[in-house]
Amino acid sequence: MAGGRGTRMGDPQKCLRPVCGIPLLFRVAGVLHQLADEIYVVTTPGHVELAQAAERWGLKVIYGSGLGYPQDFPTAARLAPAVVAACDIADLEPRHIQLLATQDVFATAVTPRGYVGLSYLPSADMDRWVEVDVGSLLDVDTPEDLEEAERRCPTAYPLYVDVACLKPHEETLDAALEPQGEIPPIAVDYRTGVVLDGHHRLKALLKHGSAPALLFDYQAVDVNIPREEVVQRALEGRLYPPKTTWHTYRGKHISQIPAAKARPAAKKLRCRT
Repeated sequence: MAGGRGTRMGDPQKCLRPVCGIPLLFRVAGVLHQLADEIYVVTTPGHVELAQAAERWGLKVIYGSGLGYPQDFPTAARLAPAVVAACDIADLEPRHIQLLATQDVFATAVTPRGYVGLSYLPSADMDRWVEVDVGSLLDVDTPEDLEEAERRCPTAYPLYVDVACLKPHEETLDAALEPQGEIPPIAVDYRTGVVLDGHHRLKALLKHGSAPALLFDYQAVDVNIPREEVVQRALEGRLYPPKTTWHTYRGKHISQIPAAKARPAAKKLRCRT
């Protein structure tokens, strides 16, 4: 659900706001992709940048009224069985969804702060419903909430994307090794598909066809050489030597952003190049 007006944040497309470098939209989508193959973004035609970002990475966009969560919820409910999640839940985890999915009727999450915009619909029937206490969750409604989410820097979960949509900017040092067990996800710029970190992992995953990726907002990330040059060389295929760039977020290498490891997956989103 990403069609609100964002009045308290002062930004109608607040779901593109990054938390620890990763936009809220892709944080929530990453959690959903651990449990579901198809992800829909309910938004409004006015949210052009958000819709384009979602469609680039294989999220299916449908348009609601744009009047807010309650008004657009029936649009999402028609997709049942489905999980419906607000795009601004900064610290959503698969376990929260699994708590709801134990119910055989429409289940809505409640937290100490009240409703958080997370529901499970086993069917489109909303006449019978239950509340499920899922513990604390942080929905980002205000600049203060965003600061709190940034301070917590919650674990990010990857989307499984087509490797053809990922564009390396560096060569690798050695031959690709078969991934063993769970691996850290690859860091990628959501606007361009340029790989920021994880070139060796990408090389090893090419034959699998999909790769777990964390989609970063490159504008929020620091790099030791001009960012525009990195993007240009990646798009043109003029790769730097190995270990040329060093990408950081607030002084820490982006590989230190808390992230769930993943195994190579058969499922993948059909992103656009």
